[in-house]
Amino acid sequence: MKRNLAFHGKTKHIDVYHHFIRKLATDEKIMLKFYSTNEQIADAFTKSLSHAKHQFFKSLLGVCDFESRGKF
Repeated sequence: MKRNLAFHGKTKHIDVYHHFIRKLATDEKIMLKFYSTNEQIADAFTKSLSHAKHQFFKSLLGVCDFESRGKF
């Protein structure tokens, strides 16, 4: 049986992290919490969003608008 080692090398860390996180959750050292798409604040940094959703996430992060006071 031939294995694609390049593919395996890129996905092996996923297996390691999966089992590590699962063990922590089982041992109740961490608690995993589900967040819906509307609560994923990190999307503001990783996705192209509508203006309204961008403004919403910006307010959750506490980011304010910058007002230019003229030329520097």
